[in-house]
Amino acid sequence: MEYDLPSDFDIIVVGTGMVESIVSAAASRIGKRVLHIDSNSYYGGLWASFNLDSISKIPEGNRSQPVVENKENEIVYPVGNDVFDLRIHSQKWHIPESNPEKDVDESDSAVAQEEHEWTQEKLLKISRKFNIDLAPKLHFAKGDFVELLISSNIARYSEFRSVSRILTWLNGSLEIVPCSRSDVFSSNRVSVIEKRMLMKLLTSCVDGDENEFKGYEGKTFQSYLKDRKLTENLIHYVLYAIAMCTDDTLCLEGVEKTKRFLGSLGRFGKTPFLYSMYGSGEITQAFCRLSAVFGGIYALNQSLNGFIYDNDNTFKGIICGKQRINATHLVMSLEKLPKEIVDFSTTEYISRAIFITDKSILEDEREHLTLLLFPPVDRKAACVVLELGSLTGTCPKGLHIVHVFTKQTVNPEDDLKHCVEKLFCKREGESNSSPSILWSFYFSAPNTFSQKLECEKLLNTYVCPGPDLDLDYDPAIERAKEIFERIYSNAEFLPRAPDPEEIIIEGEDNNNIINETEERAEVPADQGDVSSELAHEDDT
Repeated sequence: MEYDLPSDFDIIVVGTGMVESIVSAAASRIGKRVLHIDSNSYYGGLWASFNLDSISKIPEGNRSQPVVENKENEIVYPVGNDVFDLRIHSQKWHIPESNPEKDVDESDSAVAQEEHEWTQEKLLKISRKFNIDLAPKLHFAKGDFVELLISSNIARYSEFRSVSRILTWLNGSLEIVPCSRSDVFSSNRVSVIEKRMLMKLLTSCVDGDENEFKGYEGKTFQSYLKDRKLTENLIHYVLYAIAMCTDDTLCLEGVEKTKRFLGSLGRFGKTPFLYSMYGSGEITQAFCRLSAVFGGIYALNQSLNGFIYDNDNTFKGIICGKQRINATHLVMSLEKLPKEIVDFSTTEYISRAIFITDKSILEDEREHLTLLLFPPVDRKAACVVLELGSLTGTCPKGLHIVHVFTKQTVNPEDDLKHCVEKLFCKREGESNSSPSILWSFYFSAPNTFSQKLECEKLLNTYVCPGPDLDLDYDPAIERAKEIFERIYSNAEFLPRAPDPEEIIIEGEDNNNIINETEERAEVPADQGDVSSELAHEDDT
């Protein structure tokens, strides 16, 4: 619906994706008048999270395009394009629609049921217990993103869990990757000689001087590992699981990726990674909350009818419904960019799949938050698999959400088929231990960090990329900081915000935010919950 909004702002942010939300929070934090507006009825854009019912209704491309209007001394460009939307490949149920012989029970006790008892009807009745990411992300414990969460105090607006295990596919089965020194020396999959070789190699990557890698500037990381006389198993662990590289990754890049992994070990858990509770979409909303606390005005589900520029192509304002709203600067997500402005011929895509399954890909006595780095097989690209259970607040107890993604070469189903078949397809004569897929969703999403984003034609206009293939938000932080510093070169980027109890707001509620988030399911705390530890990291 449309609101009677103020008519003048310092900056208008169109789209509620990650980069836009960070810029909005940073501008609001230094006292700028911010309008953060979106035509969507939900936060996050291509970074959003949905419940089970609503994810089946998200729009894809091929929207109709209005034309550029020339008015007296001004040009009005249309909002949006059909290039950077999702492209849905397939969405399927793999269970019956209903089971008329049994009563439908919505209680939590009915959630842990046998495979044959699950029906579409039962899952849709607990739809709100799902938080399904379009672009799931993890956070390196000592990465730029986590450091920003701590230094700005935004960590207090969200909750986090540590990834409890990292897996790889080796010799035809899933294996746990030894991450820490204790994991290496307790592993029965690595010989004593291999343990010493591995620790020596990892120490060289972290502490080695530049002479250690002299002569490898143009060679691959794989060749360096082979020259160090590592066994094939150790090369697999380091190359695909720790460095998360390909066979073609150059040596120095592989070393930096290894340092990134090892540098985050031991801060909040056994692995280097954190995940945001209730889905990655919560992170964009955390920045939006901070912006609203400091005066940012939010309006979702708005009719955005044009970007207004003068004859010199300097941004002047937007048309929202029938209202003109003026501002000095415009920040927008890439999917809001007028198609006439940028060459989209080089756009790359990410092949993604989301599954709801009835059990874990590797069963254990306790529930795990699992990262699987599936190596390249038979000329197929490496895939990232993220498995989430109920303790993350993303699905009901007894079920799992599994995300699989890779760089697109053909289409999502073909690109991910080799990985999916290994993890989920039961073969004749095998035990019934593999998880069953209850629901599947294959789609393509734009990989826009390699896209040219500078609007040379339009002045005072800044374009934000969507999600990429990086596991973390670090590239998004870098882009948001770059945009902020171009607009406000002499201002501090996201200084520490006061604690919630330190803020005095007139009125009972924060009425700057239009549209509240849905009620969250209660999630019990356990050893994987690092929210309090992260929020108070800056206090120690």
